Amino acid sequence: MPDAEETSLGEFVQELTDCQSELLYFIRALCDDPDSAADIRQAVNIILWRKRKAFRPGTSFKNWAFRVAQIEVKAYMRKQAKARTTPLNTELLDLFARELPKVADELPERQLALAECVRGLTPKDEQLIRHHYWSSATLDTLAAATNRSVGTLKARLFQLRISLRRCIRKKLQTV
Repeated sequence: MPDAEETSLGEFVQELTDCQSELLYFIRALCDDPDSAADIRQAVNIILWRKRKAFRPGTSFKNWAFRVAQIEVKAYMRKQAKARTTPLNTELLDLFARELPKVADELPERQLALAECVRGLTPKDEQLIRHHYWSSATLDTLAAATNRSVGTLKARLFQLRISLRRCIRKKLQTV
């Protein structure tokens, strides 16, 4: 029979595992760089693991993890500032960090709704969305491949975002 320490460790690992997707979305929303977000999440996981004895069962693991992530994103931004890039204003980051946990619980439903809405697009529009958001290639590349101008693609992306936003809202209202 497992002792209290093994049980506590098991609960910690379960909490850590359960919040990985939300943690990545939270970090990505704050730093707006998918590659850096993955690196930051890894750093956050290491910190959470090292500080696992500081976590109190019965409190919100997700809030604790998000707070650690917020601190790590700020550290990332300081490094970016030294590298002469323009980081997100830290006050704005704090505002995002306060507001994002409130909507994090609805992320799985939003993801499902988005997937359904994207599947409802024409093949051409779905290709544009997937190319722009899930590929590292530029719009110039797609424009050349499809004989369309970059301006046309940008305008279509704008229209698609509005359409997808409406579709998601509609699907979430029926849930």
